[in-house]
Amino acid sequence: MMMSVILPLDLVEEILSRLPATALKRLRSTCTQWNALFKDQRFTEKHFSKAPKESIVLMLKEYRVFSMSLNLKIAPPSLEFKGGLGLKDSHSSLEEFDIDLVVHCEGLLLCITKDDRPVVWNPCLGETRWIPPKTSYKWNSTFALGYEKTNHSYKMLMFWKRHNDIPHDRVNGYQIYDFNSDSWRVLDNIVALDCFLLSSIGVSLKGNSYWLAYDTEGYDEFLLCFDFTAESFKPMCLPLVVDQMALSVVGEKQLSVLSKSDSTLTMWVTNKIDTDIKGVLEWSKSFAVDIPTHDLWFPFFFSSLVVEEKKVALCCERIFETGRNNFYIIREGEESYTEILYVDSTNRSRWYPFIFNYVPSLVQIQL
Repeated sequence: MMMSVILPLDLVEEILSRLPATALKRLRSTCTQWNALFKDQRFTEKHFSKAPKESIVLMLKEYRVFSMSLNLKIAPPSLEFKGGLGLKDSHSSLEEFDIDLVVHCEGLLLCITKDDRPVVWNPCLGETRWIPPKTSYKWNSTFALGYEKTNHSYKMLMFWKRHNDIPHDRVNGYQIYDFNSDSWRVLDNIVALDCFLLSSIGVSLKGNSYWLAYDTEGYDEFLLCFDFTAESFKPMCLPLVVDQMALSVVGEKQLSVLSKSDSTLTMWVTNKIDTDIKGVLEWSKSFAVDIPTHDLWFPFFFSSLVVEEKKVALCCERIFETGRNNFYIIREGEESYTEILYVDSTNRSRWYPFIFNYVPSLVQIQL
């Protein structure tokens, strides 16, 4: 006769904290005790730090978020676009919403819909939280999602520019939405930023947000960081200064910058980012490869990423003159690349396609 063994709760918690988020999602209905554990913020933080990272490549295109699959077992490698992840209201509506912008922060997606409404979405759990507007959103607003490190409380930053300012790149409106209090407040103590963002889409790492920027006086390029704990901006160094760059996150530990100078494409990676970063970054070169320049007006890299476990870089180039998008697959340690042409079949998008790594998590975002 077999005897059942009841494990101590702390041992069960330790085991569950090391399982992938997608596996735990299926276990939520196993028992009431486990379901309550998965909703505990202490456990979700422990799980995010200990569980293996299931990095999924996502792409925002045609107002939808699609998953992508890299097949590196064939030569040349292939890139496949899979089904879309439909953004729906988890409370009532079955309608799918068009997404104009997306930012990833530890398993959560901050989406700005086509009708300018912000919503935070956990695709793994299928949960959404719509953020109530305090003021009318500007068409040129920049959004970021992060958290305060002392208690891991999430916040959303919004800032914008006014056209009657001189210089008109000056940013002078700042507001913070606090998830715990469900309220907006104006940040009055921030000095106006005399800089221009190379892209309004930033990246989030360790609770902070980062953008590529250059100042409006000397046009020197730098990395702009917003610290959600101190609620302040600070400039940080870049590995070099070139006209074309794209910023991404590697394994939720490091930042990477893809730079293109003439025909040379170079990927740079930082040292591991501490939670108490002081503004000094150490950059190292991951790879460099020559890619022929297209004899067209204003090609530009808008997004890139490093698939860490496969040591592969994926980047997307937009050529405005033709509306063409080129994807490049580059293996670390090789001086070659695979170029794949992507054509927007529906012609619905008004912006360029944007690729990013998504890490599923159990983070709760509802009140």
